[in-house]
Amino acid sequence: MIESNDPKTEETSSDLNETSGEEPNQLPEAAAWSDFDEGHSSETAKFSPLENCGRLAAVAGPSGRITQTLPALEAKQSLRELVRLMVYPFTRMHQIPVFRRVWLYTALMGIYTIWVHWIAGHGLSGQLLKEAGNAAFIGAVFGLLLVFRTNSAYDRWWEGRKQWGYLVNDSRNLALKVKTYVQVPLKEKILLGEQVVSFAFALKHHLRDSRPRKNLPGVKPISRIPQKHHLPQQVALSIFETISSWRSRGLINDMTLMILDPHIKAFMDICGACERIKSSPLAISYRALMRQGIALNLLIMPWYIVAQIDLWAGLPLAMVASYCLIGLEVIAEDIEEPFGTGGDDLPLDLICTNIQKSVSEIMSTSNDEMVPQTESMEFDPLRYTKSLKAVRVDPLKEEED
Repeated sequence: MIESNDPKTEETSSDLNETSGEEPNQLPEAAAWSDFDEGHSSETAKFSPLENCGRLAAVAGPSGRITQTLPALEAKQSLRELVRLMVYPFTRMHQIPVFRRVWLYTALMGIYTIWVHWIAGHGLSGQLLKEAGNAAFIGAVFGLLLVFRTNSAYDRWWEGRKQWGYLVNDSRNLALKVKTYVQVPLKEKILLGEQVVSFAFALKHHLRDSRPRKNLPGVKPISRIPQKHHLPQQVALSIFETISSWRSRGLINDMTLMILDPHIKAFMDICGACERIKSSPLAISYRALMRQGIALNLLIMPWYIVAQIDLWAGLPLAMVASYCLIGLEVIAEDIEEPFGTGGDDLPLDLICTNIQKSVSEIMSTSNDEMVPQTESMEFDPLRYTKSLKAVRVDPLKEEED
């Protein structure tokens, strides 16, 4: 029981006791069990929002004195969290990919603004500067075009992420169904699992216009696959050949084949969707128009700023505006081709590693028999590639202790 020295709290407690017929200074039994979790002391009392919605719960200090209501404490924590979320990104500017590419343009914009202010202070007609201010309405029209540009680029990035999500799901489902429904030697199941993982790595290299530097397990050596051949298609062909051999040997029936076929077919559907994203960028005329608009807008911006405010107020305004405009265009340029290796591109190395880990766990475990070490499909992050790009850490999130 929590004791309180607050007269108002004691009056409230006595009123509750009179209503419930209990003795003074004693909590009703139902309230005691609904407001506090069993096994917790009064110093760590918890508030039950489902059973006590709208009521004030007390937070007791070490001495047992009620110090503050829980809703007020939560409000302070929410405010502190909001301030942290707003301030923290500014302390990690150097880790944000777009800042490393835009800071030089922002500095040049500052120098250009100072030069315009110097020109304006040496005999340039004030009326001319005033007329230049009328061009400010261009920014509103240009802003609409920039929003369309950013949304189009993000749609392409998100579509690429969805396709790789489908690949993860189909790889796991195919491995699970082969493990469960197909009655073939474990060695052949593991071979198919290797081919499934090899397809993910082959697709990653294909979208990045690169070539694996080591042989992909379950597939013929890379040296025997011509450079001009479609690598994911060759891996998919190996998967189909494995399934076909099972069917010709009578190890699977038509029903099992129908169960497996949708997942195998999905591999090449995903490959085609990713190729469509890669080979169909935004129209070049539209991209050129956007960049010309950004350049012209930034060129005339200092002229109508100096007509309204002085240098020390206009300089930060021009630099912030240039950072946002150029930054949005740089981000859109990066994410509209989401399969690269940049900081804003999709983490394909991590996705491929997750596929390998999932398939390895499925193929290397069994509920009714011990898998021999010689036939196990151990998880090895470097089994399908020479090197993996380090997992990117989100600079906008604080590192956990």
